[in-house]
Amino acid sequence: RSLSCKEKKEVSQVEEAAVEKEIVRNIEPGNGMSIAFVNSDTVSKYYEFAKKIQKTLTSKRLEAENQIKNKYFAYERLVKEFEKASPIMGDREKMEKAQKIRLLEQEIMQVEQQLSEQVSKEELQLTQSYILKTNEFMQEIGASLGYDYVMSFRIGGAMLYANDKNNITSDIIKLLNQR
Repeated sequence: RSLSCKEKKEVSQVEEAAVEKEIVRNIEPGNGMSIAFVNSDTVSKYYEFAKKIQKTLTSKRLEAENQIKNKYFAYERLVKEFEKASPIMGDREKMEKAQKIRLLEQEIMQVEQQLSEQVSKEELQLTQSYILKTNEFMQEIGASLGYDYVMSFRIGGAMLYANDKNNITSDIIKLLNQR
């Protein structure tokens, strides 16, 4: 038989209480477990490697934007020249210039798409590099500091509360920046 809504709610409450008891049991003094947390947002803000990645990404985006802007300026200049000279052009010349403008439009769209894909790919690679490097260092640092668990705290994240005495963010930032 299936459970009623009331029975499902009671089962859910029992399960939640069991989970809470398990969490409390795991962090009670004397059980030998050492837990700390790091504010991920703060680490990202003050970790020099993260700053370097952000600067690189910003530079790549700006470079791509400038490349596209230059293409648009060339396009606009060509269109203005065409509009200015079209009254005195022959039909064949008009068709050739219009074709040239259409080809430039297509080129701009292709370049824009390629640059967007390239920047996205580089962003993904740099982000993965940051995550892997940071995780590798965190494994070493957490163990060297003697912690069984180092949790990540981020506003709006899964961890809703952490006692500030377990906050090792500044220590982690110092150690990460020394590497």
